[in-house]
Amino acid sequence: MVDSSAAHLRDDDHALLRVEDLTVEFGAGRGRRVHAVSGITFDVLAGETLSLVGESGCGKSTTGRAIVQLPPPTRGRVLYDGDDLAKMSKIQLKKVRPRIQMIYQDPISSLNPRRTIGRVIDEPLRVWRTGDNKSRGRAVDEILEAVGLDPSAKSRRPYEFSGGQCQRICIARALVLDPDLVICDEPVSALDVSVQAQILNLLEEMKERYGLTLIFISHDLAVVRNVSDRVAVMYLGKLCEIGPPEDLYDAPAHPYTAALMDAAPVADPDAPVRQNRALTGELPSPLAPPSGCRFRTRCEYATERCTNEEPLLRPVGPGQDHFVACHHPLVETGDPEAP
Repeated sequence: MVDSSAAHLRDDDHALLRVEDLTVEFGAGRGRRVHAVSGITFDVLAGETLSLVGESGCGKSTTGRAIVQLPPPTRGRVLYDGDDLAKMSKIQLKKVRPRIQMIYQDPISSLNPRRTIGRVIDEPLRVWRTGDNKSRGRAVDEILEAVGLDPSAKSRRPYEFSGGQCQRICIARALVLDPDLVICDEPVSALDVSVQAQILNLLEEMKERYGLTLIFISHDLAVVRNVSDRVAVMYLGKLCEIGPPEDLYDAPAHPYTAALMDAAPVADPDAPVRQNRALTGELPSPLAPPSGCRFRTRCEYATERCTNEEPLLRPVGPGQDHFVACHHPLVETGDPEAP
């Protein structure tokens, strides 16, 4: 049974991934629990890019890891192509893992410094016993060329490459098994701004070339705007808003989303001045999240209802693709009390 609102799920047979009531908790000693992710529900259509955004500690990276069962969620369902990964045995899950790959935040530390680049990219093929040495060598050469690196680089080691080049190697390693779904966990946050655009363009190119479905995790709203088909905003383990990027950026409905938008720098001197809705107060502890709406302790519009009743996702405006979990959503008129 799905405890959270599921109004935003699409009735579409092309959903590659469907996450229902995903909950991840960790023991913290003395009987306490860290509520990292608390009952979130979303879906990702085949060929779509869904971005998970929010402050550090909101649970977006934990969500990505829970999807691939590292670690398994405390409860909830992760339906991949109709099959629940959370209920699979280790043998069954092992057969599915090549179809779901991850790209990690720090490209340098995620590569084994003792191994050559060729061995790093070849290792997934060896683990899954794909082809012989000759065919694996061709596959490594082809994927290196695809990500913009010379195949002759496969005899070198990670410390001989820049951060951007190491991230290209990580992308090659993720794609060499020909996956369907790639989870990108902050793939550009450790890179220089000048290199970020190159990696984002590469991911878009690889998505089109290999027919990938992407989950893009980031704290930078400016990064995800142009790469996303849908954006989901998380706060303290909960989904607070989800919809097309143009809706969230042009007319954010949740006060938290609006504050994130105002905090994002805009490299345009002619852009209109924004409202500077800065967040106040400290992020609550996931050991004891607030009752009702988890954002209420930092929200200027919070009322008694926000304390006593958890908001569920509901449609914003006449369309059925933009949803917000807020008792007092912001609308185009700027009236926070509007229904």
